[in-house]
Amino acid sequence: MRIAKVSAIVTALVISTSSAHAMGSGDKFQDAQTGLSYIVYKPSDTAGLKLTSVKLIDCGMGREQWVAVKYGSGKKFLEIFQNMSGKPCSDPGLSKKLANVKVNSATSQVHVYCDPSKPEVYRKCTSSDIAKVGGYLMFTATNKLNMKATQIQVQGVGGITYQQLLKVAKSLKPMITQIGISSSGGTSQALPPVMIDPATTSEVSVRITSTIVLTVADPGNWTTIIADSKIAKFVAGGDQGSYTTNPGITPLAVGQTNATITSPNGQKFTLVVTVTP
Repeated sequence: MRIAKVSAIVTALVISTSSAHAMGSGDKFQDAQTGLSYIVYKPSDTAGLKLTSVKLIDCGMGREQWVAVKYGSGKKFLEIFQNMSGKPCSDPGLSKKLANVKVNSATSQVHVYCDPSKPEVYRKCTSSDIAKVGGYLMFTATNKLNMKATQIQVQGVGGITYQQLLKVAKSLKPMITQIGISSSGGTSQALPPVMIDPATTSEVSVRITSTIVLTVADPGNWTTIIADSKIAKFVAGGDQGSYTTNPGITPLAVGQTNATITSPNGQKFTLVVTVTP
């Protein structure tokens, strides 16, 4: 399979699917982290390319969504795919596996998209050919937190070199560095949230370091009034440009309050929210 075909398949998946569980925080990586039980990683080195999109895509088979990030556009671009450790949610396509390499503390596979139907070229293919035909690194990032390991694929196409892929992979930093604290030092919304359907749930208890996400259709047209704004606040959902967020409730202080949730057709639901330490 040629790299052009592989890229087209992956791109089609990314364009056709949007997030179902994210809440808007202003940081697309932090939004992607919300609702996932594995850690999302963000690169500080992007090979000089600008962020194009951050998508959450259904993995199927009851598995958690995977994160697809793209930098650059046209023929030259960089992609970072992340999913709960195990079988990848996307198909990298046919490639030649090279010798493993260390990415920080992880052992990474190195693949180059050389065409196996051309045996002579395929046999001579090395990491230097990644700049010509594309390739990727695949590794699992583990953590000491109570969160699942993350399988990461860093892929470059259209002139991204092996050395650039390695720098990008080594620059990946977790959105969570300790439970309840984000990598920037503020209170994190990255703990797995409480997912509820307001039509079937009337009471919910949530830790102050977590969030409540409303699993609803037409997420941009739901509203909520919080009785005690010191206890919690409503975060509207909707189209964020490159992805869609669900509405939710963010705890602010320990205590209890009522939330009146209104659907797009005007139906109202009362939710008793208890925030615990």
